[in-house]
Amino acid sequence: MRWTFLVFQACFALFHVACGSVLAETVELEFNSVALDEARPILVRLPEGYEEGGAQRYPVLVVLNEKDNFEWASYIVGLQASRGAMDDMFVVGLPATDNYSGDNYPFAKTGSLELNDRSQAYSHFIREEALPYIEQNYRTNGGRFIVGHSLSGLMVTHMMTQYPDAFSTFIILSPSLQHAPQLLGVLSDFFKTNGPVESQAYFALGSLEHETIQQGFSGLSEVLKADAPDGWSHEQTILAHTDHMLAAFKGTYDSLAWLYRDFSIPTDRVQAMKASEIIDHYARLSRQLNYRLLPRQRGMTGLGWFLEKRIGNKAAALEVLKAAAHFYPEDEKIKSSVARLECRSSDNTATTCGE
Repeated sequence: MRWTFLVFQACFALFHVACGSVLAETVELEFNSVALDEARPILVRLPEGYEEGGAQRYPVLVVLNEKDNFEWASYIVGLQASRGAMDDMFVVGLPATDNYSGDNYPFAKTGSLELNDRSQAYSHFIREEALPYIEQNYRTNGGRFIVGHSLSGLMVTHMMTQYPDAFSTFIILSPSLQHAPQLLGVLSDFFKTNGPVESQAYFALGSLEHETIQQGFSGLSEVLKADAPDGWSHEQTILAHTDHMLAAFKGTYDSLAWLYRDFSIPTDRVQAMKASEIIDHYARLSRQLNYRLLPRQRGMTGLGWFLEKRIGNKAAALEVLKAAAHFYPEDEKIKSSVARLECRSSDNTATTCGE
């Protein structure tokens, strides 16, 4: 394997933020694929601080299409993670080479259900070669997400029907269904024959995209409405003021925001929750994302302080900090805060409780 270490330097002018906190090291390697019988580039964006060592493990986001898509996704992950909106993660780019259509078009020809051998080999490369390599050589935690745009959106949709357990979330942006309308029938049959679907999916299309791709997306809407299992976790949305190319950027941002929509619990909601309910909330989210997800330690302590000092709801603050103590049992400050609030809840004075 050939290894090259570089630093991801791109900062995007449309974001008026300090870029230093969202950049991370990127590893570029060349992988000899048996399935494809060729060497393929793999790009790996490391989570912030990963090279410093430690035991922390991270989920993986696989990004198809081009190197640009990888760079956008890397920036977006760094931005959202640095703002506490989501967990940091590995971003694994599998950029296209000379056979983009062959890799990503699922069928042997338009209108046929016969599978494209090259695309099947590419799917195998993603699932059985590249991803296992990452999981064997980096500190991953079992969380697996994949994003494909345009023709790669077809690939990801078809992969979901064949291997729904390969990823916990399939992100499908501007899928070129006008080139493969038969895929809608495959998707419908998948829903009808597979029962409950454990993985979740996010579908998006730009509002400014051309009419034929919009028609395909409308057909997708009809299939989801008619055949998707009750309770299946999925989102289908139109990205306002967005064309086909920008859908790759905005769709990645919005899909990750959707994926981690329950990462933080709003203050109005958390005030009605017991510690056990907060713990159960993150247990459900962990099952959904297929890795043990912990609420942010600083976020929990900050929320407890806010509820006590700003809102004046000491009972809610106590429940939040009890949950925090469950997730971070070695944190002495959290344990001390729990003891203090429990003391005050017994009508003791501040002096008696050590305040």
